[in-house]
Amino acid sequence: MHSTLAFTGACLSAALAVASPVDYSSNNTSNGTAVPNFSLPPQNLTSYGNNSLFTQWRTKARFRPSSNHIGDPTAFWQDEQGVFHVSGLYSYLRGPNISITSSIGGALTSDFLSYVDVHNYTNASLFENGVSIGPGNKNDPLAVFDGSVIPKGYKGMPTLIYTGVHYLPISWSKPYIRGSEVQALAYSSDNGATWIKPDIDAVIPSPPEGFNVTGFRDPWVFQSPQFSKLLNDTPETWYLSVSSGIRQVGPRLLLYRQNSSDFTSWEFLGPSVSTPVNTTFSAGNFSGNDGSNYETSNTLFLDEEGENLENGVNFVTMGAESGRKTHSFHYSLWKMGKFVRNPLNESVILEDHATGVLDWGLGYACTTMPDYKTNRRLGFCWSNDDYNATISEQVGYRIGSGGVYSIPRELYYKDISGVVADDLAAENGYWSVATGHLNTTLAKDGVAMAKEHGNDTVTLATLGCKPAREILAFRKHANHTWTESDFDVDVKSIKSNCSNVEFTQKEGVTQAFIPFKQSPHSRRWELQATVQIPASSLRNEEYEDFAAGFTILHSSASAPANYSVDDAAMLYRPSNETFMITRDVALGSDNVNTDPEMGKLRLWNVSSTDAHGKQTYSIQSLNIRAFMDGSFFEVYVNDVLTISTQIYYWYKDSTRMGFYLQFPDTMKNSTLDTGVKFSNVSVWEGVPNVFPKRPTNPQELIDNGVGFVQPPNNPNVPLTYDGVGAPPLPPPENLPYGIDLSTVE
Repeated sequence: MHSTLAFTGACLSAALAVASPVDYSSNNTSNGTAVPNFSLPPQNLTSYGNNSLFTQWRTKARFRPSSNHIGDPTAFWQDEQGVFHVSGLYSYLRGPNISITSSIGGALTSDFLSYVDVHNYTNASLFENGVSIGPGNKNDPLAVFDGSVIPKGYKGMPTLIYTGVHYLPISWSKPYIRGSEVQALAYSSDNGATWIKPDIDAVIPSPPEGFNVTGFRDPWVFQSPQFSKLLNDTPETWYLSVSSGIRQVGPRLLLYRQNSSDFTSWEFLGPSVSTPVNTTFSAGNFSGNDGSNYETSNTLFLDEEGENLENGVNFVTMGAESGRKTHSFHYSLWKMGKFVRNPLNESVILEDHATGVLDWGLGYACTTMPDYKTNRRLGFCWSNDDYNATISEQVGYRIGSGGVYSIPRELYYKDISGVVADDLAAENGYWSVATGHLNTTLAKDGVAMAKEHGNDTVTLATLGCKPAREILAFRKHANHTWTESDFDVDVKSIKSNCSNVEFTQKEGVTQAFIPFKQSPHSRRWELQATVQIPASSLRNEEYEDFAAGFTILHSSASAPANYSVDDAAMLYRPSNETFMITRDVALGSDNVNTDPEMGKLRLWNVSSTDAHGKQTYSIQSLNIRAFMDGSFFEVYVNDVLTISTQIYYWYKDSTRMGFYLQFPDTMKNSTLDTGVKFSNVSVWEGVPNVFPKRPTNPQELIDNGVGFVQPPNNPNVPLTYDGVGAPPLPPPENLPYGIDLSTVE
């Protein structure tokens, strides 16, 4: 129930307008495509016909196939002309079940503003989709899974090392059938448009002897001068890691070394990352959970600008399975530390100084690629759809496509100087302490060292993650741009000082929506803003329900009282250091997932010196960049927290934006500081169409997404697979737990 209260006072300049009423009795539209019976949300989305919702929530500025389903980002590389090859696992929507992901397809781009499908649309007899490699030969009879590219490998040509699948389903929750996954090789004579499979056996035919694995896939190839020095190898040596785990022991990253000049033989060295099952690095859940099996791992060497193979700080990114109760039991993690020689074998092992979450929301299978021109490391994360689990398979047919990638992200080593060297900084989390340029140590050790030397501050080190610089050019495509006035508000006096505020009461908590003076007309925009919250509210139970942020999708206040409305917000709750995205949409939980997305973010007490040489202390602000594209929403905060998710709006007018405040009724008469400052608020509405050469007719997009392309010497014949993928996951109480690690090498 919503009630609009009209007051005059200090907030008037920030709340000049309320969206005009909408006719809730008429059919609604989205992107110009009418949907039947749209005045009220349906009880079940499956009441619509196949492909009837194709344009309803479709993105415009993100990588995705023309139709059908995209999975993990994979086989990324940059060619000699500087062109980026962006691709992913691709599968078809077949009845009665959505099929396995069985091939790889992609597109080319030089700037992430415009993509060209690897196989174009000019001749329907030669092209049916953008698939570059699919299953069908002795190394991949059932499916093609993730791989990575050596730019000059087999025969001096671009070479893909990938996982070929022989048996399904495969799951960390079931016993592993040896031989299910092998690592195979293919090369390209047409700059990656198609991958040719030579008549050779798998280059890594099975997991190491004696390893009872939970999985064995997603090979990642890389060169590392640091590894070469540790292992006394030549600088030209290539290494390869396979994501895996040992059942009931813990996840592992298995390291191999190039053992032949043509990359057809690889020598197993040992695990380079090793953690006990369901490990949590930090007590405060700042680090997620390592689960029992790794997937899509990347080994990286980063400095402040991006990639630095010689001297960069050591990072590993990975998908972690089984350690989370939500999100299909998945976490997207990263680790930072130092690779050292493993005294137990001919390998290296990571000393873990920090562990963090790469994407707290739906973003998973995050994979990177180099930009050799700028020494950057660029990454994409995949987000699946987020419909109600009981109907998600059938909704896929109504949408006609599934899955989307984030905007490209820059990953880099980030330090935060002047942080007070207190117990908070000494905790384990997504931060370590810098002990010199590009050197780090565990937070507790670094804080102790600072105190021993009489220092009251430290420099924290972490993984930086921000939108790629190319994304700034999105703003040039905006058709509507504006800024909001800086806005200071005390939540205790909001009802008496602010006009045009909409209040919602829920179980003793007031939610206040203060509309922007303008709102977008669509759901394609970028918002940039700064929010300062009271320092006293951090980790303070008295502020339990206190939060501040922005409403990002809000239906008209004129909706009838008995109607569900769309209402989504992003907010920070300082009492438990949580950044949240709420998704209270009209479709409801019977159709889509409406649970909030949550990520942990610590705001540090940082010292600075003013113009007079006086040292002062202040709490970090929230610096936000948020992007909405169709239903896909992703937010970046302080370049250390990222959340991506799906928000399935229903009403045409659910585009209103504004300031958001939440507070308990008990706070009205308290002496607590409840002042919030909003500043530097700007909105750019409108995004580029990043696939300008694709047809604009949805039916053509759907038709062009059917069937396999037929590369030479590469029998990519379509397979009929009637399975349903991985089995249902066990309840949390039945997840595997560790054994005595002292008995395991």
